[in-house]
Order: sequence, then structure tokens, then C-alpha cells
Amino acid sequence: GVHPGGDPDVLGWALANGAPADAIADLGWLSRERTRALLWECDVGLFPNRCEGGTNNVAQEAMACGLPVIVSANTGHLDLIDGDNVFALASQGPVPGPGRQDWGESAVDEMVETLERLYADRAEARRRAALGLAFIRRRTWRDFSDIVINATLGRHAR
Repeated sequence: GVHPGGDPDVLGWALANGAPADAIADLGWLSRERTRALLWECDVGLFPNRCEGGTNNVAQEAMACGLPVIVSANTGHLDLIDGDNVFALASQGPVPGPGRQDWGESAVDEMVETLERLYADRAEARRRAALGLAFIRRRTWRDFSDIVINATLGRHAR
């Protein structure tokens, strides 16, 4: 459903699909400042998305806030994986349906193992967070436009 203001009813959808009411917090639309403040309260960013139509902005914001980030190794998240700057969920099961051949279903066991690894090895978590932050700092609009132009013209990026 949709709220009268046009925002999606995330809580209603989650409850209708079996999520317990106390496990969901619908934060609605957030300003950049509020997003940053919320991310600074987190220990890790976990993004097991089945499909990301572009590059995940919230994952990039988490990286920019210095969080270690875990992403599904599929679709738009592939743009964020550069060596070991993030934890990539490699186990990607098929998602049935037309046009979903590039989508992936992340394995819950792999998510839990990665979260436990981050909890147990704080030095590794900090190292990955620093690599993620350095990666995001290099992702400028200039570099992005060069990638798009070169891809459009069929050339390799510089």
C-alpha cells in the first residue's frame, strides 16, 4: 500500500508478509543529515539485495561514513566490489522469473558468518571500512562520467 502522502507503506507490507511488528522500523524519507546520523550509530552495513538497478546509494553512504559494508555480489553492487574493500556475499542463488537472470539470492548462512567474522575481528572490520572509505573518495563524478562516455563509445575506461 501507499500512505496518503505517496510514500510506500513499508510497515504494512512487511506485516502482510509475515514480519513481526517489533522487527521493523519504517523510517520513511530521511534527509542526508539524518541518514548520516543513523549510519554513524551502526556497526556494519548489510545489503543482501537481490537486484540493485544502479549502484546502491545507501551502501555508498555507509562506506563514506566509514562502516564495513557487506553486499550481495550481483547487479549494481558489482560496481562497489574492488578487491576486499567490501565483504562480498559470493553465494548467489537464482531468483526465478523473467528478466531476473542477473539477480541473486544471498545465502543467510553466509550473511551470518560474515557478521560473526566482523564481530570477532574488529581489526579486519576497521581495515575493510578504511578500504571502503578510500574507494568511495576516489569515485568522483568526473570518473563516473568518463566510465559512461567510454562505455557508450565502446572504449575501455582509462
